[in-house]
Amino acid sequence: MKALLPFALGYALSYVLRSANAALAEPLAQDLALSPSALGLLTSLFYLAFALAQLPLGRLLDRLGPRRTLGGLFAVAGVGCLLFAWAKGWPLLALGRVLMGVGVALALVGALRAYQIHRPQHLNLLSGATVALGGLGGLLAASPLVSLEAALGWRGVFGLLGFLAWGLALAIRWGTPPEPPQEKSLPEGPRFRPIPLSPGLLAFAYIGGFFAVQSFWAGAFAYAQGLSPQEVGRVLSGLNLASILGALGGGGLAARLGSGRALLLGMGLFGLGLLWASGGGNLGAAYALMGLGGGFNGLVLAHTATLFPHAPGRAMAGVNLLGVLGIFALQAGLGPAVEVLGYRGALLLLALLQGLGALPLLGLGLPARGRRG
Repeated sequence: MKALLPFALGYALSYVLRSANAALAEPLAQDLALSPSALGLLTSLFYLAFALAQLPLGRLLDRLGPRRTLGGLFAVAGVGCLLFAWAKGWPLLALGRVLMGVGVALALVGALRAYQIHRPQHLNLLSGATVALGGLGGLLAASPLVSLEAALGWRGVFGLLGFLAWGLALAIRWGTPPEPPQEKSLPEGPRFRPIPLSPGLLAFAYIGGFFAVQSFWAGAFAYAQGLSPQEVGRVLSGLNLASILGALGGGGLAARLGSGRALLLGMGLFGLGLLWASGGGNLGAAYALMGLGGGFNGLVLAHTATLFPHAPGRAMAGVNLLGVLGIFALQAGLGPAVEVLGYRGALLLLALLQGLGALPLLGLGLPARGRRG
């Protein structure tokens, strides 16, 4: 399994890239003179590019395999980081953020596909472990990133991330096992649809909601409550640490309870954390609850891979598309909601959305096969 480690590390790096703007929100806003809405929009461009890349790259993944596909994509992500680091104005900032999103668009999907090819009997376990490692990436994007920014500046941080992305591109392309020829292109099933709507709508609310909060609005909300940068780093670290525990625990619970029940539990915990924060409760505890519940999110894609064995890359990418569209829509949409309702009102709306998104798990969407995990 060590040979597959670069795939998991790639997802951890993708987590750092998507989360970096949360910890760096204040220096970015000050240096670039960005309003909350403008910074939210710039951050969300990552997810828009990430989403638009899903279907074409998912098809490429099924044709070329994860090693060749992800090796090239992480090189693109490295270019995006360096452009963002060098940018003096909006055009290059936006282009850099877009290239980052495209470059890591299949980080998790490609890793799961590699596990399905090389270790299919351990797919759920490796899925949970990879999401947990992504949570470690989130931890690096909290207090350590704040400290690194103090030493290097935010431009130096993104430059370093660019070189790390290039290193992973080489490790994946030349350090992971090749796929068997018959695994690179699987026949398409007669009833396959590029976007499976039932798990896709679940992903929109749950994956979209969690990462919109985790990757930006959790940091912005904490700053708005008057916390210092060091205190913001600590509460974000708590959220990300809890997400690691949730990812590890979610895989084990799915094996025992079924993926549908495990996902319902994860969504419930995430929603409770949102309600706690919106009600003015202890922010550290509320963030920990959000992270614990949000950590179950990787089960959505692992479940999808088993439902579509004829085109797993495209199926996971289709579901991921709706999940990332959810991140983009909620991350950008929460900006105006915050300006009208305040942060607590916006978090309450997001909690209500989790209740709506859970309806498929109550028998209205996910088929029985998915519930057994």
